[in-house]
Amino acid sequence: MSSILSSNFTNKSNQLVNESAVDSSLTASPCSTQPGDVGWCFDAPHGVLTKLPNETRAIVSAVSPNWRVTSIGEKTLAIMIPHDQPVLGISKKNFVDLLEFAEDKLEMERVLAVFEKARINPTEGFPRTLRYVGFRPYAIDEHPVHLPAEKYFIMSYKV
Repeated sequence: MSSILSSNFTNKSNQLVNESAVDSSLTASPCSTQPGDVGWCFDAPHGVLTKLPNETRAIVSAVSPNWRVTSIGEKTLAIMIPHDQPVLGISKKNFVDLLEFAEDKLEMERVLAVFEKARINPTEGFPRTLRYVGFRPYAIDEHPVHLPAEKYFIMSYKV
């Protein structure tokens, strides 16, 4: 799949990533209880999550500023999506750009959409929409240890 990114992202992706261009805050998002905040965090141990280029966060934020992203291992990109993510208002082009970036630039093998299980219905809303673009529910017995099936509903997309 060839990547068609906007010129802002294309210029940045041509630069080499060095240590200063890596966002260390992506190893874990702090939990927040402030009004308006999404109210969840990645609760994986620091050694499990991998640093990503700042460019990754910019591309994810172009889809939705409320999404959080990290890499689990070398070949899996995980995106935490708030339970109240509206279906409307998400740019289809930006979402496809994100999937292409994960494949072409980050060389990921899969993208995980992670939802708090207690706060969503897997057959409605945004999880339902993701099924139309090729995301499939992740088998409960395949959940990463730090994203337990009791707490998270995960959908997987093979890039």
